[in-house]
Amino acid sequence: MPAFMLPIATLIAVAALGAPTVIVDVDVNDEVYGRPQAMTEADVDALVGRLHESGCEVLLIRMGYLGLLPYRTALSYPMHFDEDHARLHQSTALGDVEAYITLRKEVLERYRAFIDACNPPEAFIKAAHARGMKAMVWLDMYDHFYPGYRSKFLEENPDCVWTARDGKLRFPGLISYAFPEARAFCVAQATELLALGADGIHCSTSAHCRHVPNSHKTDFYGYEQPVVEAFQARYGVDIRTTDDFDKEAWHDLKGEFVVQLYRELAGVCHAQGKELWLGLQLGRYTQFTVDPHFSTHNVVRYSNHWKTLVDEGIADAFVLADYEIASSPGHAYWSVKPDIQRAEGQDLFQWAAAHYREYCAGKTKLFLFSEWLPADPAALEQRMNDWALRVLENGFDGIDVHEAWNFEAPPENMDVLKRFSDRLTGQTQ
Repeated sequence: MPAFMLPIATLIAVAALGAPTVIVDVDVNDEVYGRPQAMTEADVDALVGRLHESGCEVLLIRMGYLGLLPYRTALSYPMHFDEDHARLHQSTALGDVEAYITLRKEVLERYRAFIDACNPPEAFIKAAHARGMKAMVWLDMYDHFYPGYRSKFLEENPDCVWTARDGKLRFPGLISYAFPEARAFCVAQATELLALGADGIHCSTSAHCRHVPNSHKTDFYGYEQPVVEAFQARYGVDIRTTDDFDKEAWHDLKGEFVVQLYRELAGVCHAQGKELWLGLQLGRYTQFTVDPHFSTHNVVRYSNHWKTLVDEGIADAFVLADYEIASSPGHAYWSVKPDIQRAEGQDLFQWAAAHYREYCAGKTKLFLFSEWLPADPAALEQRMNDWALRVLENGFDGIDVHEAWNFEAPPENMDVLKRFSDRLTGQTQ
């Protein structure tokens, strides 16, 4: 039997636990962007109703927007597009900057009207709970910069981002959780959103700031002052003044700071009987390739201490291959993850099942991330069939379907979601 095939006893045990969970994430930003008028609470209720009828069991509600927080909170500036900021930070990624400014100003005006009319997370949580659905809130850990969008936290704490060796060059918007104040900011968001009735928190590794021009040098960032001080205290080496140091120990240390963030978030969630889900990139590292998004320019890297997250009971679920392209194993992106060694004929989903399943069984659930879906109904149908097979054949606990908007336009796409859900839950073959 090939090394990547799961034992039949394991598959039987998984089947006994019940059908895979159908999770649909709602990128509220795209909901607002795609509608010609401001979204309303009635729109929210209607959307959640259609998703529920189509088999969605868990709603994953995005509550980050490129540095702004799209709900009623003092942690963020009010919803507003800053055209001077957009011009200051313009790049080729924006195209015609004046057209970009005009469009984004209109979108954020609609967004502001939505927030004025109702508090978006409350509206989605209420609509989900009314139908017996779980409502998880999605935090963007690293998505805190884009031209025209100003982060209150980073303007007040400009050092709290991944930093180059010179101590000056910074990765705009990529928060470093080596700083206690950065962790406190994330915990404050979670605390507010749980108080609104959310059933838990999901931390995503999505980062639109990876699209903008950047360095192309491997491991260019990761020299923030807390990292430098911690490494020197542990190993007696100043990583800013020499290149002769243990890079693996450095990656591990950076990952420890992220574990500490998750540990603090788990404390808040679990004290209330609520869950913490974590987006987990495949392999030894979480890495951020840049310019373009899925390039080989891995300028940021830290170790995935995923076994620690399981052993300490921190992670209730992992969303595997979070914001990655596991369905494209031949893509150049994977060449900078050499620790992932697949057996002959093994795809990345089979590799992930073999790598994580046994260790996580009974402790941490494993969900897939559906990647980016097409709008064309026929193409969407085929793509969802593929995802159903990957979940079922590899015994995963469910899938985060990204995203609700793909099933709203054209409206017949909602039928595709229903057929997908029926297949996962065993109602159709």
